[in-house]
Amino acid sequence: MLHTAYKVTTTRNAYGDFVQGAEVEHACHFRYITEQVSSQSNEVINSDAMAWFNPDSGIDKEDILRIDGEYFRVERVTKARRLRNPEVLFIKVTLLRYGVIS
Repeated sequence: MLHTAYKVTTTRNAYGDFVQGAEVEHACHFRYITEQVSSQSNEVINSDAMAWFNPDSGIDKEDILRIDGEYFRVERVTKARRLRNPEVLFIKVTLLRYGVIS
């Protein structure tokens, strides 16, 4: 894998701002690729990037990732499988840029 992504845990302070907690390191492939993403309210938005992880990485929807110094939120998780094979080969995630976390 070419890049390192850090899964960030966050909490909120007394003012409602996000405060960064622990980070867990994951190897990934990362590219700035835009794609249209539909949300639950049928709203269409453009993603900012995509990343590919090992199937046992534990990356889930709405996780916060730090890649190359930028923060991203996982908008969609797609599990890649071969036809007629239940084994997950890798996970593709669609990412949206996320604001600053102190």
